[in-house]
Amino acid sequence: MNSAWSSAIIFKRVLTGAVLTCVTIMAGCSSYFFYPMKPLVRTPDQIDLNYEDVHVTTADGVNIHGWLLKAPQRKGIVFFLHGNAENISTHIGSVYWLPEKGYDVLMMDYRGYGRSEGKADFPEVFLDVQAMHQWLNQYASDKPVPVYVLGQSLGAAISSYYFGNYLEQHNNQKDQPASERPFDGIVLDSVFAGHQQISKAVLSQHIITWPFQFIVPWFLPSAYNPIDYVTYFSPTPVLFFHSPEDQVLPYSQGKQVYEQAAEPKYWVTTHGPHIATFNFPEYQNRLLEFLENPAGFSATNHAQTDSFSSQNPTSTSGHGQE
Repeated sequence: MNSAWSSAIIFKRVLTGAVLTCVTIMAGCSSYFFYPMKPLVRTPDQIDLNYEDVHVTTADGVNIHGWLLKAPQRKGIVFFLHGNAENISTHIGSVYWLPEKGYDVLMMDYRGYGRSEGKADFPEVFLDVQAMHQWLNQYASDKPVPVYVLGQSLGAAISSYYFGNYLEQHNNQKDQPASERPFDGIVLDSVFAGHQQISKAVLSQHIITWPFQFIVPWFLPSAYNPIDYVTYFSPTPVLFFHSPEDQVLPYSQGKQVYEQAAEPKYWVTTHGPHIATFNFPEYQNRLLEFLENPAGFSATNHAQTDSFSSQNPTSTSGHGQE
């Protein structure tokens, strides 16, 4: 009886915790997606990178902080948007190698992260990206080099909405040549289809939270779903990375976004855990190939990366690993 009673108490506590978690999610709505960390664990100079601090002010008066990592010999600029946890001092691990390859990297912390003021939430984070994007336009205005966007995880989702909207407006401006584009290429690493979809997928994975997959998603935003905006990237080339071993954002979610995107688009199936893509030299090389020639990139050049291009009718979608 004591054993049964103890088990009942434990189950009740677990269930209560799950309910409280879900209530918190419903009350906090989109803030559920942000897990900021304030302290910076390192600065670029501590890993021998030349950099400068960047400070911008958003339209609603919030100070946003970033780093510009400087290449010794610049041949391009990458605007990097990181995932939902920690801050740029930890996410620098994904891009620290790019300056040596000739690419400046502009990193930013959303409001509430690192040295950025405020509290992260939707839609305010898009004002953060807008302010840093305006700084980038000014910085790049006198530099005859290509400019790219690289978004990882939540950063890929934010990139999809913000730059999808931006490019749609830009491409619809009749006084600009159709060939004039603000970006030469966009890279999305471990993107998800939508905020409601990803919450449903995560909640359905555990027996305790399984029932809440039918409730919680209704309280999350549906206006900023990547799958609804990636089509506006065209004619800017877009490259997708995603791992079937990703236990945070399902591989199938990334494939849904890829299928929705318009041409030209490319898919590279990676391996390893969530956003560990650029820990592997082969995927660093795939990214560099794309940055060198986005319009002429061929995802079928290296079969060992299990990749394909939708423009190649003989290729397969990751050898059936959907």
